[in-house]
Amino acid sequence: MFHNILKVLNIKTMKSLNNKIIVYDSNCKVCTSFRDVLLKSTAIPMEKVTAYKDLPPKETFKVDTSRFKNGMALVDTLDDDTLYGSEGVAYILSTEYRLVDLLLRSGIVFAIFNFFYNLIAYNRYLIATPRSAFACDCLPDKVLKYRLSYIFITVFLSVLLTAWLGMSLATFFEHVTLIEAMSQMILVAGTGWVLQILFAMIFLRENALDYIGHLGSIMVVGLLILVPWMLWETLGGSPLPQLPAVSVIVSSSTMLYLHYNRIRYLGLRQTWTVSWLLLLQGTAFAWIYFFHLT
Repeated sequence: MFHNILKVLNIKTMKSLNNKIIVYDSNCKVCTSFRDVLLKSTAIPMEKVTAYKDLPPKETFKVDTSRFKNGMALVDTLDDDTLYGSEGVAYILSTEYRLVDLLLRSGIVFAIFNFFYNLIAYNRYLIATPRSAFACDCLPDKVLKYRLSYIFITVFLSVLLTAWLGMSLATFFEHVTLIEAMSQMILVAGTGWVLQILFAMIFLRENALDYIGHLGSIMVVGLLILVPWMLWETLGGSPLPQLPAVSVIVSSSTMLYLHYNRIRYLGLRQTWTVSWLLLLQGTAFAWIYFFHLT
């Protein structure tokens, strides 16, 4: 792959998008968001970007659906090969930005770029559920290393944000050090998630990684909602108890909504939503009682 991408990037001044069509999965919210960013941040005209379902019939045969479902396609309207995934995105970005062109010539840089592109592409329906029923067979393959990598990254990020939450709440409690506040918050907020993950591994089996991946997305979204308040507190804003209370309510409500919809998307029973909610609230109350009410 690295040889192929270097060959593509070495076209230099002859490289252009004149005869290219950028093809994306319109059922994918991540893909449509990338399309919007691409159109706003580059000089690429809108007619150069099209959804697979809207691709002209004479160009459709140039797209290998077995490859397209795992990454976007850059179709050449003449006789050149179709590029897929990270190679296609690298071609587009290096055409628009000279600095990106130079950076992606490095094997190490492209390897990192390729990993994160695939991480997103293979998990895009875990990051955001599809807009509607599939117009084409666009569901990406389940690649274990990318699924586990995504779960690890979301859990790691969630632990960091939860520790920051504990540090932000430390000002509301006397005789609690920052380390104690962070570790207590990780137990308060994280125990329910851990138990739910264990139950999923035991009872869902082949669907476990899909569900756990969705849990990772829900965790990150819920914690990102708290970031504005945590940033306010970290920068020395007034320690008003109403701010974290409102933030937590909004965060919890959003996560409940996301969990309900993702369970429906996975075709599972909503008892998983009930158990998730009870575990989160029950373990949180138990730890709060243990640390602060006994």
